Amino acid sequence: MPLQGKEGRINRKRLPESRPHRNHRHPEHQADLTDLGRTSRKRNVNRCYIEKIGFNQEVAGKLYWDLKPLAVYPLTSHRMSEPVRKRIHSSDSDEDRGVTAAAENGARCCELLDLDAESSETSQGSHEESRECEILRQKLVSDMFKLCRLSQAKSPLKIVRASQQYMYDDSNAEYLDCINSVAHVGHCHPVVVDALSYALSSNVAVCGWEIDRGNLQYTTRLKQTFPSNYDTVLFCNSGSEAVDLSVQIARLYTCGTDVVVVDNAFHGSLDSVFPLSRKVSREEVEWVHVVPLPDLYRGVYQSDDPDAVDKYLTDTHEQLNKVQRNGKKIACFVAEPMLTIPGIIIPPSTWLQEMYKMVRECGGLCIADEVQTGLGRVGSHFWSFLAQDVAPDIIIIGKPLGNGYPMAAVVTSRDIAAVLGDRIKEYQCTTAMDAIGCAVLDITEQNQLMNMAASVGEFLLDQLNNLKKKYEYIGDVRGKGLVFGIEIVWSKRSKKPSRDIAEQIVHRMKEENVLLANEGFHRNILMLIPPMCFSAENALALTQKLDKVLAELPTTNIVKDLVTGLPTISVESETRDVRLGIFQPQEEEEDDNLSSVQDNMDLQYAQHCYQDLD
Repeated sequence: MPLQGKEGRINRKRLPESRPHRNHRHPEHQADLTDLGRTSRKRNVNRCYIEKIGFNQEVAGKLYWDLKPLAVYPLTSHRMSEPVRKRIHSSDSDEDRGVTAAAENGARCCELLDLDAESSETSQGSHEESRECEILRQKLVSDMFKLCRLSQAKSPLKIVRASQQYMYDDSNAEYLDCINSVAHVGHCHPVVVDALSYALSSNVAVCGWEIDRGNLQYTTRLKQTFPSNYDTVLFCNSGSEAVDLSVQIARLYTCGTDVVVVDNAFHGSLDSVFPLSRKVSREEVEWVHVVPLPDLYRGVYQSDDPDAVDKYLTDTHEQLNKVQRNGKKIACFVAEPMLTIPGIIIPPSTWLQEMYKMVRECGGLCIADEVQTGLGRVGSHFWSFLAQDVAPDIIIIGKPLGNGYPMAAVVTSRDIAAVLGDRIKEYQCTTAMDAIGCAVLDITEQNQLMNMAASVGEFLLDQLNNLKKKYEYIGDVRGKGLVFGIEIVWSKRSKKPSRDIAEQIVHRMKEENVLLANEGFHRNILMLIPPMCFSAENALALTQKLDKVLAELPTTNIVKDLVTGLPTISVESETRDVRLGIFQPQEEEEDDNLSSVQDNMDLQYAQHCYQDLD
């Protein structure tokens, strides 16, 4: 896009009203917005600076004209005039607030780089100033990413209907759904819809009376999918309620109060269990104890250490001993057998087995959260705790039981459930739950969805591993059945997580009519948990489009700027999308301040954006 023309003219209505005549400017207003684009010198400085922070010329031109004048303004001057600064800071607009951050960082970068003066002077500065400039440069690029996203039309989809593994918007465009695990057997499956419609047409709810609900079969059929010692099923409306009930049972049974959870887990959004959801709650609560995530790719102890699992267990053992020394008693340990929410982490089976052993030695119960991984999704077993060869005391199942209908369950033994007393009657199966639950089990068995998950999952794993070998941005691929995580990094060598690239991939895949999600602590892990009717053809289409999107990403190297001596960007690939102004952080030397910019998760964003698919 050219750097001058109609598109670049400034709207005079946005300028401060007190600006003097341009030939008699007061020094205070020398940095006014009216200077933007009026002289070729400042246009060139602005363009060169955008290129210097890592954007190629085409991207620089797009940023120069497509962003609002306020967004580009900081790159042209050392200081903002006071009227402009006040107007930005007083704005309630999310975009203007984003511009403010870019403005302040941009102004500071310009002061250090001194682009309007002799740039060679910077190369003679101290190492501390150079490093500070590099940190701010990369922070500014991060801000510019946000501004780029604001300038694009990334409106949410308006989904009006869905069928099987596909969703349709108001223009009848078809999207392949790769993330909705709640629609277990497929969106709006006709058998499920008919069963629920018939049940609701004759459903009777009577408060305060015991009524004969007829010959309900779902409880018996569900128990048949578990080992024989799990003989009691308590029904709830959601996974969050099921977690709340299971913790209540554990506390009554053990007379303990404290709960152990894995870092970055999610176990519901009710007030009673919200502290257990470390993904969205970082509040320190005395009765919650967080054990480290056994991540052998990015964790404290990794796969190159043969004793990594033992070290994780040793740290946890010391933590549990400390709890007991403080006079507290552990009621339960709540964890997914496959840690999907923290980023599709499949812990070694020995880790989970030893965790269960340690918790039971402390007098606590072990609770398996099967909301995301149950009902045959892992392919090899109907429940993922069986694949890990453990025997939890309580099992939690969520809305996949009803294909999205609000039903969940707590499965345990009669001995443990007895602590509820007469309250156990409050958790009975309704006629609607019976009808829709049986329909889901029928479809799962008749269509052999568990076997399908195993075969399609194996094919998908091979395809994703091929992409991993091909692209530097894929650091790891892990999963089983129809549960996969793709770790997006700046480079395989550094393993540095890249939320920016992951979000760009998700956005571009949406343009390719494929729906993905980025999750994990750094939000850099592409999550694949589609409906169980996901086919091999779907898997092939997904990987082909992902291959296309990854090929658009620029290949970059860090090089030293000949003038300033600072790290800068060299774009090797000629194929690039102007929307993807991606830079690669310096890998030779890490910095705590820079890492915090990229690594710290925006907790408020996570609380608003995360979908509680329980």
